[in-house]
Amino acid sequence: MSNPAEYCRAVETYLCEKNRGHLIRLVGPAFGLVRDWAEQGIPLKVVMRGIDTRVARLEAKNGRWRSLHIEFCESDVLRAFDDWRRAVGSSSGGNRPRGQGLPKHLTNVMSRLSARLMASEPWPGFHAALDRTLLALDPILEQSRTARGPAYAGLLEQLKTVDGAMMRDVRTGADEASLAVAQAEAEAELGTFRDRMSEPAFQEATELAIERHFRAQFSLPRLGSD
Repeated sequence: MSNPAEYCRAVETYLCEKNRGHLIRLVGPAFGLVRDWAEQGIPLKVVMRGIDTRVARLEAKNGRWRSLHIEFCESDVLRAFDDWRRAVGSSSGGNRPRGQGLPKHLTNVMSRLSARLMASEPWPGFHAALDRTLLALDPILEQSRTARGPAYAGLLEQLKTVDGAMMRDVRTGADEASLAVAQAEAEAELGTFRDRMSEPAFQEATELAIERHFRAQFSLPRLGSD
């Protein structure tokens, strides 16, 4: 499906089915997220598989849940896309910007961050963290238009660094209530695996789950390749 609008409508319809008929419109950052999936070439069936995975996890934890927003499915969709790419032997990289796609990817990322700045601030310092991220991305965007070879690889490393700094700022700045919710969701998600994990592995997985929670809750894009 090449038309992004049709793609978004199809995802919206499927999400409505999974929400037991409750329609949640894909508007603003949510629309931008799904449009990005379309532009990255993520097949609809893969998006649906990611949504199914998220729903199955919610059902395993609690048979009832509040309406599921597409932002909370992002990590599952991207993991499903990785699995699909490996299965078909593809090296193309949705959410892994390459070549001439990097400037476009960065433009989309910066637009999403700017849109988030227009929303209310969940706690003091949140907007400042996004402002710092946008300032760091500006020169990378300019360089990405002409970078090749080692210079291009260096930009991808910079993006990892900026992404890590953004999420650390969000994590350390979160108020106690928001952090408690993220912690509880992470522990519920990992609870069934706890006995099979070492303490360091469990702590690392918990931190990653908290990061996914904040990314989904506030529609924070991944800045570069995983």
